Amino acid sequence: MDRYEKKAIVAVSGGPDSVYLLLKMKSRGVDIVAAHLNHRTRGRDSDADQRFVEELGKTLGIRVVSGRVSAGAALSEARMRKSRYRFLETVRQNAGSERVLVAHTADDQVETVLMRVFEGAGIGGLKGIPRKTRDGIERPILDVWREDILEYLKKHKISYRVDKSNVDTRFERNWIRHVLIPLLEKRYGKSVKKRIFALGERFREIDRFLEEAARKWASRNIREEKGREEGKGEKGEGSGKSRDGKTGSGRSRGMPALVFRRKTYAKLPSELRIRILQILCFEKAGFSPNERLLASMDRLVLEGGPSARLNVGKGAILQCRYDEALLRVPRSGEAKKGGKETGKRKRFAGSTLDLFPGIVFEEKVRVTPTRLRTLCRGERAAAFDGNLLATPVSIRPLRAGDRIRPFGLEAEKKVKEILIDRKVPREERWGRPVVCDAAGQILWIPGVIRSAHAPVSSSTGRTVVLRMEGGNHSANVAFTESTW
Repeated sequence: MDRYEKKAIVAVSGGPDSVYLLLKMKSRGVDIVAAHLNHRTRGRDSDADQRFVEELGKTLGIRVVSGRVSAGAALSEARMRKSRYRFLETVRQNAGSERVLVAHTADDQVETVLMRVFEGAGIGGLKGIPRKTRDGIERPILDVWREDILEYLKKHKISYRVDKSNVDTRFERNWIRHVLIPLLEKRYGKSVKKRIFALGERFREIDRFLEEAARKWASRNIREEKGREEGKGEKGEGSGKSRDGKTGSGRSRGMPALVFRRKTYAKLPSELRIRILQILCFEKAGFSPNERLLASMDRLVLEGGPSARLNVGKGAILQCRYDEALLRVPRSGEAKKGGKETGKRKRFAGSTLDLFPGIVFEEKVRVTPTRLRTLCRGERAAAFDGNLLATPVSIRPLRAGDRIRPFGLEAEKKVKEILIDRKVPREERWGRPVVCDAAGQILWIPGVIRSAHAPVSSSTGRTVVLRMEGGNHSANVAFTESTW
């Protein structure tokens, strides 16, 4: 922790770990801004956490920036994490800081490694929580054990907040922390946690080696090929069908490509092949592929016919050309409709604002209950209680792993499963627009399903209607606010 000298944002929940981190950074003379997001999931306890952090800041002479999630935004663990990091990034930018410090500990690392084992993660997942990320997130106390933190706070008589939900074993991490790890310690001894932690560190070294080897191979074996004008043929291309059943179009021929020899690629170990594809997708095509997509891409290069193709997302296409493989990436501005996410946000004000290719939010005049029922037939419109809606509302492309909580279900369900149940063709799933609230929670997938969030009832005083105009994928979504 000695190297943290410049201004830093410290995420402070009020719990022992974040209080410890804040004190350590303060003692080292780091220019600190403490950031606290009140998710409002535990009523008065959440508000008490916020007051505690603000008072702690006053005592220590540290500026505290607090944020609050809108009432009624029932969030899953994943959604809360997403909204928390979005908030921290906003604070970081406003403060002109280079980094955000979060208080993950060695115990958190052990829990994460175990979770990844059960999920069947690869080497990249088994390394656990990264110490530092590309977007400025750093974890200075990842080597510190929680028992040492508690001992330090007790010794110096420093108070902290306790989140009662952290003992709820219905949540996976809590079950691992309070049930599984004590069982492992009883069977294998107290040092089992340190051995699991060391395992994660070894996987981190392997991951670093893979990264270096993949980049070295790519620099020696991948060449760039400029796109050709549409209509000019290319060896092995034309009318070949892709793995997803779509016929090849002349459009892809005009796209620049990254080209490598399939036989050379096939000689590599599977983990190295996957890492190469992962780097190409992230750095050249601008998206992070999931494991299933990477496996499909790898299989296409190894086994695909001379003109096999696969649409991999963001307008990028992986295709075979006899003994070569090509990853075609759209030039700037050529991505598929619906492939590019926008950072614009629309509040309940103004007239019309373009948020997405072919999609707008439009604010109109009063809508009567009768008209509302007519609008909301089927899945082409959705109504929400405006007072329960966390604003601003935004729209983005569907992402791998997205979830939504439909009416009638207590838990969230994978959007992919819903799309399969609704028999939405595979080629129409990627990039499909989804409407989200300020916390990133999916409110509505136009033409498919509305979430159970912010339902309209007889006590609703302000109603928001989102209406789809046009086709299912390149839809127009009209925004209507009404007061009954």
